[in-house]
Amino acid sequence: MKYKIDSNSSVIQLNVEATFTLIDFTALILCFILGFIFAVFFWMFFIAIFIKLFASYEFIFDTDKYTVTQNIRWFSYLKIKRREFSFSEVQSLRFSNEESGNVLQETLRMKEWYTIDIILKSNYSRIVKAPDDELEQADELFFVLKENLDKYFKFETEIVYIEKPEPENFSD
Repeated sequence: MKYKIDSNSSVIQLNVEATFTLIDFTALILCFILGFIFAVFFWMFFIAIFIKLFASYEFIFDTDKYTVTQNIRWFSYLKIKRREFSFSEVQSLRFSNEESGNVLQETLRMKEWYTIDIILKSNYSRIVKAPDDELEQADELFFVLKENLDKYFKFETEIVYIEKPEPENFSD
């Protein structure tokens, strides 16, 4: 996860990018090739992975107009406004691990995910979702946001401790 925060007098601009992994790149190439064979079905996956890999999310907190603008940027050239909402719609900014749980890899194992969300009155807007190895960066980002926006929003931390499942012994 990479982030950049620019703070002018009345506008705080946050730019967040997800990490790029070899698995993401492999899935992108595979869906591109299979798109020629199976047409539309794999082209949809290709577009979804393309958006995930090369998009960054930009949040502009305008303290003069009291609005938050969420933009999606591709390659730092194309910028699309996704949504805009006022400060009064924001209930809190939350740092949590509620996305954590069991995942199936070689075996069923625990996977920790940490998220920073803007909780609105009717829904939420995700700023970032980071795996366990990026916890320090997510934590740092949360405290930078808290330092800059503490007088405008309520900040919450919701960490749930989940016990790891014990392996089952099957004996005859």
